[in-house]
This record gives sequence, structure tokens and C-alpha cells, in this order.
Amino acid sequence: MKVMGLDLSLTGTGVVVLNYDGTVAEHITVSSKLRDMERLAYIRSMIGTIVSKHNPSLTCIEGYSMGSRAGQLASIGELGGVIKLLLFRNDFRFQLIPPSQLKKFVTGKGVGIKDEVMMHVYKRWEWTPVDNNQADAYGLSRIALALEEIDINLIVPQREVIDAIRLASLEKTTKRRK
Repeated sequence: MKVMGLDLSLTGTGVVVLNYDGTVAEHITVSSKLRDMERLAYIRSMIGTIVSKHNPSLTCIEGYSMGSRAGQLASIGELGGVIKLLLFRNDFRFQLIPPSQLKKFVTGKGVGIKDEVMMHVYKRWEWTPVDNNQADAYGLSRIALALEEIDINLIVPQREVIDAIRLASLEKTTKRRK
């Protein structure tokens, strides 16, 4: 069994697939010089191939950064919608993770620059990411392991993140039932 982390970006989508023992099964940064719909189709195709190959039990996707400029937010929203639909249509479970929760899980606090996340990924799990996209994707895949209750040896900030994600999911499910 495997889990996957996705750091969605139009310029470099980080993808990390972990085996349940925490070893890396695959890691890649998907980038392309294509534009518009062709780029969305290319990224979707690449992620679709990886998902089909590894069949992850859970995929964690970094949520949208509300600090982005309006035009960028719309474009990344399109990519997010394309990827979420790909996963949904193929019956793959996925969970959106707020950027601050990802940073807290990896660094111990809810803020951090990209290089700091990369450093903490290396220090905490002894894995060297190729770039900051893969560092975020790796952190997301570690969250997926924790959500699947495979990785239970969590430090306090990590446990707080997992509890917050579960609570938010429970509240969302409860609202749907009303």
C-alpha cells in the first residue's frame, strides 16, 4: 500500500509517493513550457499515470494559498479542480491540507519559507528533496501516512495537525448530512 502527496503548481507540481514503510516509491516535479489547457492536460496526464501505477490509498493535496494574486489563484484553482476531478472520478481518496498545517507538520510551526521546509524534511526524515515542490509533496505524503494511522510516532505539533484535519473533515461531513 502507498500514499501520495501533491504540491500543485503550474510551474512545478511536486509529487511524492511513499510506501507504507515510509520509503519513497516515486518522486517527480512535473513541469512544462506548455500554456493554458495544454498545460492542464499535461499535468493531469502525468499525475493520472502516477496514480494508476501506484494506486495510493490516500492523496494529500496542499490547499490554495490565499496570499496569491487573483489571476494566479484562478489558474491554480483550475489545476486543483482538474486534479481533484481526476481523483474523484477514479475513486481515489484525497484530502486538502491547508498550507499552514503542512508547514506546522514539517517544521513544528505554521510558518516557514520554502528552504526551511526542505531543511526540516531532511532533518526529520533523512530524505533530500530535489526542490521545494518535492519537499512540500513529501510533507503531504507524511501527513497521509499519519491520517492512515500508519505513522503513529508523531511529535506534538504533528498530532495537533492531524487532529485539526480530522476535526475539519468531521465538521464538513456533519454539515453535508443536515
